[in-house]
Amino acid sequence: MDYLNFFKAIPAALIAIIVMTIISISLHLDLRTVGDMGNISSTLPVFLIPSIPFNLETLQIILPTALGLSIVGLLESLLTASIVDDMTNTESDKTREAKGQGIANIVTGFFGGMAGCAMIGQSVINVSAGGRKRFSTLVAGIFLMVLIIVLGNWVVQIPMAVLVAIMIMVSIGTFDWHSFEYIRKGHFTDTAVMIVTVLIVVITHNLAIGVITGVILSAILFMVKISKIYVESEIKPEKNYL
Repeated sequence: MDYLNFFKAIPAALIAIIVMTIISISLHLDLRTVGDMGNISSTLPVFLIPSIPFNLETLQIILPTALGLSIVGLLESLLTASIVDDMTNTESDKTREAKGQGIANIVTGFFGGMAGCAMIGQSVINVSAGGRKRFSTLVAGIFLMVLIIVLGNWVVQIPMAVLVAIMIMVSIGTFDWHSFEYIRKGHFTDTAVMIVTVLIVVITHNLAIGVITGVILSAILFMVKISKIYVESEIKPEKNYL
């Protein structure tokens, strides 16, 4: 019975990765692996100050990219928090999450790292595997560091097809199928904004552009709506005299 509980505690995604990687290596399957996507460094990053000129020209170069990354990262973190809240029936502090993400990204920059944010796929897998507290995030970070530094030679042999399949299952699991009912019963303007936003994101592969377009379209439709408001009748209050 203890063995059964032990195996139940192991995430299904982890079992799938291990089993399929062993099969791929044993059968010498010609599949794209993690190593084909880039090199994995087995050393820890060191603290450094970027050697770049701090002037207006540098700001003009990095500002558009930094602004786009911050918008996309913040939106994805807030969306991830909302999804996790729904899965765990809890209420997270969105302001604290945004502040923590900003501070973490600033510190990461001094170690040569890239800006990061909460990820829907990883968060859903974590919650589905039983992770409910912040300790699970700490363990995931430590385990990731061990994978890169100690088991890097094995990680590069993981087939990309396995990771893609896992993310497809995560996408299916997190998709709100009731949204189709909202599209059918909702107001036309709301439905139009939703569809246009999704199409822009799919076409441009840029979440920031899609969100900005959706906000602008929503504002335009709202102004058109309130411009058509008119007074049908006016009720004057009765005067009471003592």
